[in-house]
Amino acid sequence: MDLLSFTSTVVGIFISFCMYTTLYGKGNPLRSWAEFSYIACGTTMSVMMAYTYIKKTAIMPLITPPFTIEALAWIVAIILGLMMWFRVHPTYSYISRVPIAFTVGIGMGYSIRTVIFTGFLKQISGTIVKLWTAEGGWSYLITRLTIVVCVITMLSFFLYTTEIKGPHVWSATVGEYAMYIAFGVVFAQTFMGRLGLFVGYMQQCMYPVWKQPYTLGSAILVFLILLILDKTGWAERLSAT
Repeated sequence: MDLLSFTSTVVGIFISFCMYTTLYGKGNPLRSWAEFSYIACGTTMSVMMAYTYIKKTAIMPLITPPFTIEALAWIVAIILGLMMWFRVHPTYSYISRVPIAFTVGIGMGYSIRTVIFTGFLKQISGTIVKLWTAEGGWSYLITRLTIVVCVITMLSFFLYTTEIKGPHVWSATVGEYAMYIAFGVVFAQTFMGRLGLFVGYMQQCMYPVWKQPYTLGSAILVFLILLILDKTGWAERLSAT
């Protein structure tokens, strides 16, 4: 392993534990330094990736023969991108509204089309299915009946045009508890996903074996620095937030 890879690995482990000091509940310079370092690195990478993409896809086809008609379309994109810089000028900031409106219009057109199919039509077609198939058997039947019951009862829960009484009360109650179960499952999946990311990152910090002393040393060092800063009262003074 070269010196650059070794240094970036060790510094990355230390910054990770500095970021975890957020769980301490108080502002501290370690968290601020790690947060600002992450934002600075992320912003720098985004700028460089954007520059490389623009140079490769827009500028190089315009200055490198053979020239094509498709490459001329990038001239419009470059002009619209340059017009965005007028946003920082108080007098001519209105010029930046043209590329913003152009971008928002295209984005809304694509998103509305996608939402109609994925969030509306596909949801309905995924709900209206056969209850029984010979290949699926009883497990398929139970699954589809559960979907039918949950959909009907959940819809009845949001039926506010009539008074809730009689069988409607039981249907709305079942729908309410079904939503509780669904929300609980979504929250559990989110938590398990985050926990999986944490466990995976800790495994990455512990293996290969040569990383273990630096990981444990970073954890102990961060804990001691945080403890000293908190006891001396300098933690919140030196914090940037």
